[in-house]
Amino acid sequence: MPDPRKAPRHTGDSPIAKARLAAGLTQEQLAARMGITQKAITNWERGARNPKLATIRKIADALGIDWTSLID
Repeated sequence: MPDPRKAPRHTGDSPIAKARLAAGLTQEQLAARMGITQKAITNWERGARNPKLATIRKIADALGIDWTSLID
């Protein structure tokens, strides 16, 4: 059973946030899978920064989805 203190955080309606939440992951868990900081995930989900195409592919790989589903 998932730890309720580690519930997936929602920071917007971005495709990345939606896909991460659908995968049942926290920002921290996705960041760990990718070997990056949680702050980077937050920035992408809030729209404060935009990931490069190569990074979008890495996000999709970490989530086990097709990268085109992350494109608005």
